[in-house]
Amino acid sequence: MLTGFIVLFIILTGSFSMSLGEMMFNIGVASGDVFRYGYTGYFNSNDPHALPPAYFSFINQTDYFMINVTGVSGSSVNFDTGLRGLNGSSSLGVCSMNVGTGMTSISGYGGPASASGFYFIAPKVGMMGRMFPSSNLSPTINDTLMMSYTGGSRLTNHFVTNENNTAIGVYNNMDVYYDQATGMMVQWRQETLQTSGTFQTNSTQIMKITSSNLWVIPEFPTSTIAFVFIVGMSIIVVILGIAKFKRVHQTHGLAK
Repeated sequence: MLTGFIVLFIILTGSFSMSLGEMMFNIGVASGDVFRYGYTGYFNSNDPHALPPAYFSFINQTDYFMINVTGVSGSSVNFDTGLRGLNGSSSLGVCSMNVGTGMTSISGYGGPASASGFYFIAPKVGMMGRMFPSSNLSPTINDTLMMSYTGGSRLTNHFVTNENNTAIGVYNNMDVYYDQATGMMVQWRQETLQTSGTFQTNSTQIMKITSSNLWVIPEFPTSTIAFVFIVGMSIIVVILGIAKFKRVHQTHGLAK
């Protein structure tokens, strides 16, 4: 009798804790939040007969891709998506996502297929934390890093997933960056590497945030600025060296 009561108590307590955790789940974005992204495709191959994917011409005529949050209820986010072309065309979508489970519903154009299920994650998730807390099958954050912003630095989550199909020589890599405080995607990259004998073909899509009403978009990382500075100084040194060589050569010529 006592044992049965204890078991029942544990079950009820566990159920209550799970329900309470679901009720206490917070969303890091709110209705009216808008996020704009640049969307680009890159293609490179040493195979002279390889051609870029047909949809890359569509991608590279994109003005911007936008996510507009239209409502938040419990752990669900309702949002509209829109892709604006440089020619004025537009592709629209009406979507929703349960940030607790990672389940997404998309009607119309919701953006790149492999990105559309990763626009939002739970806010304030740390390294190795579950991106979708209510799912036992949730992927986890691989690492966290600081990204430079005009107004300071913000902690950013990084998720990476790889798939290697050796049978057909295809390697897929996807990585996504999130603002940790809000759980909002700030960058997505999908790389497909096709190998056939000595030929390699790389097709990469990148979507990177360009503006938002929530915060100032990151500037170039310090490492990038340092790299540009070093390259620039190296070029200047080379130019000065060539100029000095010419002066010395001309002086010797006059001396003769």
